[in-house]
Amino acid sequence: MKVLIIGSGVAGTCLAHRFLAKGIDFKIIDKGINQSTKVAGGIINPLVFRRMTLSWRAEEFMPVADAFYQELGKKFNTTFQYPLAIRRLFASEQEAGYWLKKQALPHYCDFMALQTEADVNFPIPQNTFGTGLVKGASHVDAASYYATQRNWFLEQVLLESEELDYANIDPVNATYKREVYDYIIFAEGKDGKANPWFGHLPLQQTKGEVLTIHAPSISQEESLNRKCFLLPIGNGLFKAGSNYEWDTDNVIPTETARALIEENIASVTNAPYEVVDHVAGVRPTVLDRRPLMGKHAEFPKLVIANGLGAKGYMMAPLLMQELTDYLAEGKPLHPESDIARFNK
Repeated sequence: MKVLIIGSGVAGTCLAHRFLAKGIDFKIIDKGINQSTKVAGGIINPLVFRRMTLSWRAEEFMPVADAFYQELGKKFNTTFQYPLAIRRLFASEQEAGYWLKKQALPHYCDFMALQTEADVNFPIPQNTFGTGLVKGASHVDAASYYATQRNWFLEQVLLESEELDYANIDPVNATYKREVYDYIIFAEGKDGKANPWFGHLPLQQTKGEVLTIHAPSISQEESLNRKCFLLPIGNGLFKAGSNYEWDTDNVIPTETARALIEENIASVTNAPYEVVDHVAGVRPTVLDRRPLMGKHAEFPKLVIANGLGAKGYMMAPLLMQELTDYLAEGKPLHPESDIARFNK
């Protein structure tokens, strides 16, 4: 089997590593401008805090992601993934109640620490309804991951840095610049909205902005979370974000987003800080919050792997394994990932 992967973000590179493990011949093309994969917080969090529910398939995604990033770290003699203690500052009595009801339940107890008196009385002024500590979370150093993977695939002559011209694709025979492939896989991220074969799918371009702040008086032991996240990244530095700006395709940081993020920072700390960086990216999101995977109904040699949204680093390792098994062995995709759900 010979495959062309379009895109070297987290989806494309995870897929490439799955192909390497299976001995599948592939090439990646990418223009080298990926402001989503490399600026992401890279947080792998099993919980959705609003109602304290488990994130979709979190119990499946997390162990596969842990194994993938640890194995990749050994391969590259570095560390991509770091354990993370997330302290949620409850936003209401109702939210605190959800935690207390679920913390000891099957499935939830692996990810929610039993609330202690110290959690209830966590000593910061912003603690108005108590706090809870998430277990098993982690974060991936997104900038390091993106740069390392892109450079390595370039060195292996498995990646060509070029801008895709859809006119060079023959969808019937799966050729690109007259070179024949068994499949052409579009892992384009937010650029997939303009794809002539998959553009009918409900992919959204969702801009998010992140600040890097220097706040040496804040503990680096935990990531504080309410309205925003404060992700410790060492040396008194934190990533702080993020916002959601729908249907926006630019990566220009704005003063409006900075002001909103700084307002949200005040919900978790009143410690002094200095903003040292401000970046923006555009996430590929889907209205039903599920990825877009599968073959085109009319041109089955064209395949999509997109729409991973804000949880790409958590979902990509397993999703790309499932896509590999689907293409190489005919195993079915998860029905909630399969784009066949939009063909009805």
